[in-house]
Amino acid sequence: MSNILRVIDPFFITEVGDMFTLAEDGNYEFQKNEEFHKAGETNEINSSYSATFKISKDYAQQLINDGYLEEVTDKKASSFVNVFDEINNLIARYEEQLKNIDLDMANEPQCLKVEKTTVLTNILSVLNHLKTLRK
Repeated sequence: MSNILRVIDPFFITEVGDMFTLAEDGNYEFQKNEEFHKAGETNEINSSYSATFKISKDYAQQLINDGYLEEVTDKKASSFVNVFDEINNLIARYEEQLKNIDLDMANEPQCLKVEKTTVLTNILSVLNHLKTLRK
């Protein structure tokens, strides 16, 4: 596994594009620092927080397999990406999410489940159409 992992599907406190790096203790680590400043008419609000999020290599591998993280590799070594392979990967990922929609959205309102189902179905329709354009 590479020394750097990128978030491709948000989980816990992470956002898309956040990076986990391999720490000296053998775990992957992500640090988040945020500051908030707001000046109002009568007062000023300042706040900040720092968080360190560590995961084991085994859990990182599971998150990669589940589609939450991806390994960051040398761009020069792997500059070519076959778009149709990527389409197939996305189709498999979204079909898996659609298959598990009842379990994933069990504690959510029905309207959110319907919305997610609609979005996933529409994305799959577009990807399947794009897949047919291969000559």
